[in-house]
Amino acid sequence: MRKIPAALLTCVLALGALLPAAQPAAAATATTVVAAGSSNAKALFSNAGGYVASNKSFGQSYYLKNIKSNRTGVLQESRGGKWVTLRKVSWRKQAGSANSTAVTVRTTKTTATVVKKYRLVVNATKLEKQWISATATLRHQNPRHYTGYKRTVYNTVKKYCPNVIILEESRTRSYTYSTSLRMNVARRPAGQLLKYAALHECAHVRQFSLYAPPQQPTLHKKLNAIYKTTRGVEMAADCMAFRMGVNSKLIFGTYTKNCSGARGTAAAKLLAGRKL
Repeated sequence: MRKIPAALLTCVLALGALLPAAQPAAAATATTVVAAGSSNAKALFSNAGGYVASNKSFGQSYYLKNIKSNRTGVLQESRGGKWVTLRKVSWRKQAGSANSTAVTVRTTKTTATVVKKYRLVVNATKLEKQWISATATLRHQNPRHYTGYKRTVYNTVKKYCPNVIILEESRTRSYTYSTSLRMNVARRPAGQLLKYAALHECAHVRQFSLYAPPQQPTLHKKLNAIYKTTRGVEMAADCMAFRMGVNSKLIFGTYTKNCSGARGTAAAKLLAGRKL
């Protein structure tokens, strides 16, 4: 083997000392997930309010902020103690925007009254960390299985709201969630007052089914103009309830009893499943 002259070896070593040291790999950054229409991205399906009606699936959209590359992930359901993938999803970078494209994930459909658990996973990349949502525990309920007061309410609304979550409300007022479409119905004596409370809330379910949360300001604006009030959605629900069989002459405490002209036309259109 040929010997390297000492002078040349010294030169090589000196040059080697001038070479920059290898830089450590950049640490992976956290993944930021945003739930559209909700302040809590970590709580998957937060807008469902913990319930899903049988024969329906609940969907919610999610996007990622400041991603460095296109991302992939999975929606999973817990079955027998194992996470089973329901759907593969992907988010893409958008030029000129910090937000990625949005992905809508949906629960499974079932006719059973059962509790299901879900999670959303965003896969890691070389530059970005994996993200896993908190486990979402959702009660899938078939209203046909209700008993007692909830059964009475369901029998009243099932023609118009056949797949709906109903809870008995302990307070005096009834209300409907515009995101989950769940009805909380206050206890009322049998008769027209119960019928009115149930069908008025069913009317809201039908309204909000036509107008998703981002579109609901438009619904309010249109109904306020038609009913000449700031409570257009409530007045329309009254007029819809009257069309569903409530006798307005036998009840009190309504938002309106004037359902003539454009007011009645708007109520009829919404009840028929058509947007204004």
